[in-house]
Formats: sequence, C-alpha cells, structure tokens
Amino acid sequence: MALKLALFIAMATVPAIVGAKDFIVGDEEGWKVGVNYTEWAEDKDFRVGDRIVFNYVKGKHNVLKVTGPAFRSCNKTVSSPLTTGNDKIELTSAGRKWYICAIGDHCEKGMKLFIDVEEAEVPAPAPSPTGGKGNSGNSGNSISSFTYSYLVGLAAIWAMVIMF
Repeated sequence: MALKLALFIAMATVPAIVGAKDFIVGDEEGWKVGVNYTEWAEDKDFRVGDRIVFNYVKGKHNVLKVTGPAFRSCNKTVSSPLTTGNDKIELTSAGRKWYICAIGDHCEKGMKLFIDVEEAEVPAPAPSPTGGKGNSGNSGNSISSFTYSYLVGLAAIWAMVIMF
C-alpha cells in the first residue's frame, strides 16, 4: 500500500518538476547594488511553479516582497525581509510581483525587481489522428519536450516499482 501511495505521489509531481525553472536573480552578478534588474528580467518568461533565487552576501542585503506603490516609493515597512543570502521564492500565482532590498538606500539605487508571472504552460492536446482541416504538413508524430519528459519520468518510476 505504501508503495502504491509513493508511486501515485511521484506520478503527480513529475509534471511540476519537469516544467519548473529556477531563475537566479541577476545571474552571475546576483542581488546587489549596480545591477539593472529591469533589463535582467526583460527577456525572462516567469511562470507559476518557477522559482526566483536571490543570491547575496548575508547581512549586506535582503529581499522584501512589496506592493506596486511600495516598489515605486521604496517603502520598506510593508513586511518582514528574507535574509538568508540564498532566498528561494516559489512563484505560486500569476500576476505582478515586486521585490526590493530594504537595507539603507539600496532600493533607491535601483536594487529592486519587478516581474510579471504567467500561468504555467499546459501541454497542447495531441493532434487529431484524422489530420483534420488546417493541417500544415505535421504528420502528428511529433511530441512536445514536456510530454516526452513526463513520459520518461513515468517510465523511470515504473522501472523502480518493477525492481522492488
């Protein structure tokens, strides 16, 4: 019974694990004064289930989730900051998100991040076996990387079940 439960949980979580991404804020630069986070976020596709990771020197910076108005005015009194130096924030809902550093005048110097999170991607339905109207030459034999990864994950889990 425990094995069946473990298998069910694993199968349910494989799609979320396969599709989620970790974004290191500022890439190699990390979270610090002097980085243009607007430019950094510009070409990113943030989705529900992804995580943003703030890497910085503990004690020198922090991360504070704020509202849009607090972001614009660098209001640092809206919530408690994250302070580990390796703060991972899972993006659990779609919409606009704002983060600032609440240390000194770091926010005023541009140490702030705005992102717009979109719903998680859902795999496209399988193509119709009849081809239907509007077929652009696709034979229907292609498979999305998400679906392929999901199937590989399921096969790996199934192989573990058979071994035990």
